[in-house]
Amino acid sequence: MNILFFQNCISPHQMPFINELHNIKDVSDIYVIVPEADMDARKNMGWNSSEYQLSNSKVNFLINSENQEIVTLLKKYNNTETWCLFSGINSFPFVAKYFKLSLKYHFKRGIITEPPFLYNHPLWQHAIRFAIKDWKYIKYIDKLFVMGDDFLSYYKFWSKKWDVIPFMYCTEWKERNINHIPNTQYHNLKILFVGSLSARKNVQLLFKAIKSLQKQEQKSIEIGIVGDGDQKQNLIKLANNKNFSSIFYGTLPMNKVSEIMQEYDILCLPSLHDGWGAVINEAITLGLYVLCSDTCGAKYLIKKSNFICGDIFKNNDMISLKKKISNCLSQKELIRDSTIQRIAWAKNNIKGNVVAQYLIKELKSKDK
Repeated sequence: MNILFFQNCISPHQMPFINELHNIKDVSDIYVIVPEADMDARKNMGWNSSEYQLSNSKVNFLINSENQEIVTLLKKYNNTETWCLFSGINSFPFVAKYFKLSLKYHFKRGIITEPPFLYNHPLWQHAIRFAIKDWKYIKYIDKLFVMGDDFLSYYKFWSKKWDVIPFMYCTEWKERNINHIPNTQYHNLKILFVGSLSARKNVQLLFKAIKSLQKQEQKSIEIGIVGDGDQKQNLIKLANNKNFSSIFYGTLPMNKVSEIMQEYDILCLPSLHDGWGAVINEAITLGLYVLCSDTCGAKYLIKKSNFICGDIFKNNDMISLKKKISNCLSQKELIRDSTIQRIAWAKNNIKGNVVAQYLIKELKSKDK
């Protein structure tokens, strides 16, 4: 089996499993085909996808290649056991171009996608767009891998032809420093947010929920904020409270973020919408307990872990988040004692090699 990935840039949340595919029997050639290695926005966040090119000789990269080079590649694998996996149908011009070009050849095709982005547009608008632009292509698609399980029925509604499969992003595996195993005797519960300080990330909900706790509970909480954005000054004002302490780290290199994470008990992601939220993968990998809103795609991991790895609160609901934080305060020793259990769960469920094996199993399986 050969696999050609067509992406808008080298995906840091797919490369950890793509890098493991060559270790699986029957997988031969692997290509990642992109117009650019990194988007500027990701560079500003500290990503450096060129590292994947340097660290892995088993994956072939075509970056900003001439059209003819990609056409030659398609011709080479025509009428062979080859999967072309595209990041969406019409989501990105580069990916859309080669998806449509691939229709001239005999491949198996799959789509890897996040669910509809509901922050700016309701689902009915997405449905209209899908009906007009994408529906006609379903007959050419064998598998659709969608992040999480919330929208399986939505995609199945469009056709019985394609196989709709819950999927996940994954992140580079990081071993927790044994010197950073939580001190169960430390009095305060430490809660961390990592991400952009934007309206969509809704970090103010975290501060408001903590401020609504009893004063004694507030005094038992420390907050850390990693990231930057247009809501930063508003958040600093909300953090001006004598009952709990907070620290704003700003934007940090990715390796530094993992070090900071290990100083905390809980990651909180209160987003109004997140197609996934890969910071949740990173947190669980390092043993943190996670609180996230029910509009984060990565809540799929919390449910999949049978809530060993965290809990879910109602979107933009201060009372719901307040209750979850209060529960964590009363169970902070248990949360700390189960750090190793969460790391073990992550190793068995969301590590790159596990996701790679899941992908191949689903590619080989017949439509359900």
